[in-house]
Amino acid sequence: MGTHRAFAKLARSATALLAAAGVALAAAPNAAAAPASVPGNDQVLSWTEMGDWGPKANDFPTVMVNQGMTENISPEGTNVQCVPAPGENPVVMIHGMNSNSYQTYARMAPELKAMGKCLYAFNVGKLGPDEFSVLGSIPTMRNMTPLDTALAELTAKIETLKAETGATEVDIVGHSAGGTLAAAYAKQEQGRGIGTVVSLAGVLHGTTLLGASYGLEQLNQFDNAGDKAAGFIVSPSLVDLLQHSQFMAKMNEGGLEQPGVNYVAISTQVDEAVTPMAASQWNAPTSNNILLQDGCSADLSGHIGLTFSPRAIALVANALGRNVEVPCVPVTAVFEGGINDNANVRPEHVNAVSDGITEIDGRIAQAAESR
Repeated sequence: MGTHRAFAKLARSATALLAAAGVALAAAPNAAAAPASVPGNDQVLSWTEMGDWGPKANDFPTVMVNQGMTENISPEGTNVQCVPAPGENPVVMIHGMNSNSYQTYARMAPELKAMGKCLYAFNVGKLGPDEFSVLGSIPTMRNMTPLDTALAELTAKIETLKAETGATEVDIVGHSAGGTLAAAYAKQEQGRGIGTVVSLAGVLHGTTLLGASYGLEQLNQFDNAGDKAAGFIVSPSLVDLLQHSQFMAKMNEGGLEQPGVNYVAISTQVDEAVTPMAASQWNAPTSNNILLQDGCSADLSGHIGLTFSPRAIALVANALGRNVEVPCVPVTAVFEGGINDNANVRPEHVNAVSDGITEIDGRIAQAAESR
């Protein structure tokens, strides 16, 4: 029974990802045109190995239509010649699993750029010609390789960034598996050369993936069948993100956080990919763990939508040294459904929410009750 449920949950996760990818496939005929750029300093630096800017997009469906099958699009405002403000660091933005930099930061990057931040967004973790997964067969998908491989790529990119710009420190923003890589990089470097790490729904302690991790672990008794299935259907990186993985054990051994690094985590109560929510939060008492719905129950951005949330973007800006108003904008998840099935929560039960229940909360709660 447990293994059947594990496969069902893994299939649900894969189906959601394939549905998102389907938007890109549907847009493929329109992908021949080069991504649009905006006037100004938009010459992408060759050493980043990224393409021209894609247009800003305010939500995930729009960014998928914009991208089509075009690979290595730079989010607007990134990967160009830039001098940080005095006392500030360049910011490295790391995308999640089964994603890429443009998909993840098409809204956040241009808004942070408008606030004066110097941003670099690289794609890492593309499967090689001898590697395969069902989702990895989509050419735009990145962060698919084992995370050690992606971490080595990220390390080389940051070393090049420092050599090219003269920077001695970087700040890092990572979403999902990008948050994992940010944490792993900071630990690998023992905190040297890193100012702030902002994790957006990052997998910091291994995800149960709505309970699927347990069933897959049981299947591993049969010639590692659970991990093989996860790697074949989704990606090898998914195996590393699961709660029982060797990568997670190694990354957290002896403690994750490093002295001298400012750690910030932004989590969402309705995250359907990183479960339980504590898996996306830091342990060190000096770190800052922020719940998106704290003070704003109307923002029900899920895992994929978090980087498009105006509230999350403002929280990231403030973590990077800005002092902007943090808005409360009603947001409902499109692909995620808005409710975390594993947590059995309703918007009115979200921890630390102080602004009461909005009309949109009630509608979503009613929909959830009918499921």
